[in-house]
Amino acid sequence: MSDERYILSFKAVTGFHVVLEYGGTEELEAIQKKIEDAGITCERWKEYNVRFDQADLYMDMRSPECIAQFDLDDWI
Repeated sequence: MSDERYILSFKAVTGFHVVLEYGGTEELEAIQKKIEDAGITCERWKEYNVRFDQADLYMDMRSPECIAQFDLDDWI
């Protein structure tokens, strides 16, 4: 896994606070656009944040297991 952290936070249509972490800006920007196109506001964190513990769902999208388990369309 990369040492770089690209983190996105949003409130899903289910009401859950979701935090996604990516290994690159291209992935993050594509997901951010998809979320915003769905009419949901999201926030990009520049670094690890203590608010991680306030997330209802945290997914490290640098991990193949998380990628296989997470479907963004279920949340937007």
